[in-house]
Amino acid sequence: MQNPTIRLRDTSTEAVDSPRRYEFINSKELALRWNLPETWVREQVRKRSTDPIPHIRFGKYVRFRWSSPELEDWAERRIVSSSNRVVGRGLGKEST
Repeated sequence: MQNPTIRLRDTSTEAVDSPRRYEFINSKELALRWNLPETWVREQVRKRSTDPIPHIRFGKYVRFRWSSPELEDWAERRIVSSSNRVVGRGLGKEST
């Protein structure tokens, strides 16, 4: 009688081979996670926004890919430290 061969799945390259899946969230959920008003999040998606939050439109519905590189990069660009005060002036914001 033959012994059945048990094949173990190699998971070392599985993350590289399969596409990354993101959680799609709405503006209310994004506002909750970032502790911001939902109205502010919606305003940042509008066409007149100079740098809108990365989003996906499904007809009239707007969704965000939570933990996506685009969303994280957008948030990273808004980090302000004490060493980059000059940047605010470059954007047309004058200090008093």
